[in-house]
Amino acid sequence: MSRTPGETFQPHAGLRPEATTGTYRRIWELAWPVSISTSTFTLLTLANLYWIGHLGTLAVAAVSLSSNVLFNVFAISHIVYIGALATAARRVGAGELAEAFNAGLHGICLGAVLGLAVAVVGWASAPPIIRFFDAGTDLETAAISYLRISLIGQIFLFVSVALSACYQAAGDTRTPMLVNVGVIILNGLLDPFFIFVPGQVVLGGVPLGWLGWGVNGAAIAALVSGIIGCAAFLLLWFVYGKPFPRPSQRRIAFTLTEFRRMLRIGTPASISLVARPLSTFLLLKVIASFGAAAIAAFGIALRSFSVNWIPFSGIGAAISTLVGQNLGRHDVAEATRVVRRGLVLNTALGVFFCIAYYAASEQIILAFDQEPDVVAAGVPYLKFMALGFLFSAPMFPLVSAMNGAGDTRPPMIAAFVANWPVKLPLCYVLAIPLAYGVDGVWGGMFVSVVLEAALVFIWYRRGSWKTHQL
Repeated sequence: MSRTPGETFQPHAGLRPEATTGTYRRIWELAWPVSISTSTFTLLTLANLYWIGHLGTLAVAAVSLSSNVLFNVFAISHIVYIGALATAARRVGAGELAEAFNAGLHGICLGAVLGLAVAVVGWASAPPIIRFFDAGTDLETAAISYLRISLIGQIFLFVSVALSACYQAAGDTRTPMLVNVGVIILNGLLDPFFIFVPGQVVLGGVPLGWLGWGVNGAAIAALVSGIIGCAAFLLLWFVYGKPFPRPSQRRIAFTLTEFRRMLRIGTPASISLVARPLSTFLLLKVIASFGAAAIAAFGIALRSFSVNWIPFSGIGAAISTLVGQNLGRHDVAEATRVVRRGLVLNTALGVFFCIAYYAASEQIILAFDQEPDVVAAGVPYLKFMALGFLFSAPMFPLVSAMNGAGDTRPPMIAAFVANWPVKLPLCYVLAIPLAYGVDGVWGGMFVSVVLEAALVFIWYRRGSWKTHQL
């Protein structure tokens, strides 16, 4: 990864000079396919909920409970994603395609091993995890079965995540988008045939159904779709040489150093990703003490926030890619310009979402639930978080820059400090001892957002990411 003094950078034939330039146009070219993938995933979640809803409340509750567990499990895949992205992007920027291919191969193997470990450990621990919530025998039985099948799919998901990171490192976000959208569409089409018996559901006058596997059918449909998507990625990689041409066999070598490098880069990023949702998950106990209306308001608000994540995820992916490539070229000035332009875009989006969510807070809650208690609890939360966009939106490109540089510890520390020793006790104290009720929870969450953004900004300004060695 180092270059001797005076050595001239020679870009490889497949990497155009303008491909690493952080213009607004280039950021957009990389960002929109990622945003499309994110938006279609959101639509798939709603589609799955629609089909499963035909099975009744117990089925919906079982899948919802399992999905909360799976979201935290998915954060582990960030070890592979950020580890492979940062390593491969540096080598792409340096014109070292054989080394980029080798990094990708390590990422694939690491993804397979971690995915298998998650599946094995998750299969054994699924019963105690689900029973921890004490949701009733019938619901627990359905949730455990659904969770176990879904955990098998993590093997193929983690490999696909590694391959997506390699494409992104090469500056190609369209191919992963096409594969991921294909997987999502296939999953949506398979759902009714795996879930229902023949004729159990009629859509547009057409009776649907085939295997009748119920809740398990939804998990199996996702598993089959994931296997096909993973196979498509591997076919493109090994047969068609995308995104990197296969080097000669003597250039391929597995080393513990490369695996350790990816783990060292990716593990903090994974912890950073899970710190916020896991702490919020524990915070549900405090929120639940104020009744079902508070829980409903919290859930509605979280679902509505999935909209703003769509553009943020795309811009973040573009920044991580371009920063990694430019640092590989030793062009720190261009890497800095990339971050500044991403900062402008995200800040503008943050202001827009702040105004939109603040002004329409009551209408958003009413769209999902008209109960006065739910509206009364949900509107203040939306307004607090709307103001939070003014701080969290500019934070995302800074975190993406550090992830792309492989300097992932600072965002991890900021996320941990803001969400665990600060958010959890502060929300509790404001809500119960100081008697601010559920509004105290919302206020504590807002403070944690501001604190995390401030810590990330301070670390970014120190500039250690610019000189970080992989």
